[in-house]
Amino acid sequence: MSDVSELLTVYSESAYAKDVDRFMTNYADDVRVFDLWGSWEIRGGTAWREGIAGWFDSLGDDRVVVEFDDVEVAVSGELAALNAFVVYSAESASGERTRQMTNRLSWTLSRQSGAWRVTHEHTSAPVDPETGKVMLSRP
Repeated sequence: MSDVSELLTVYSESAYAKDVDRFMTNYADDVRVFDLWGSWEIRGGTAWREGIAGWFDSLGDDRVVVEFDDVEVAVSGELAALNAFVVYSAESASGERTRQMTNRLSWTLSRQSGAWRVTHEHTSAPVDPETGKVMLSRP
């Protein structure tokens, strides 16, 4: 499990550093992503890289602090599954946290050339049935 969990460290550290190249080391070239924002799916590392670069660029001078909670990992041979809650917090240049949101994250992973790679990522948040609005805070 520990080497699967290392992907979480790479994810959070590279997001904070806005390091697209390091961030993408977590992902298989043929990754399929169901992201919360803007499209039904993103196929392939090239398209996902563009999305991540856009995310990091959209932050301006802010950084994103990524924290994982309630992480569950199951490993069976060359395949693994991970699910967790993820809190994304914007941090200003002065170090102040200005806003945050929580998502649910699920990964399907396969061992490729001796390293775990995300082959499928799914992020989501529940929808309030009364208002139809996405709930980005976890009770």
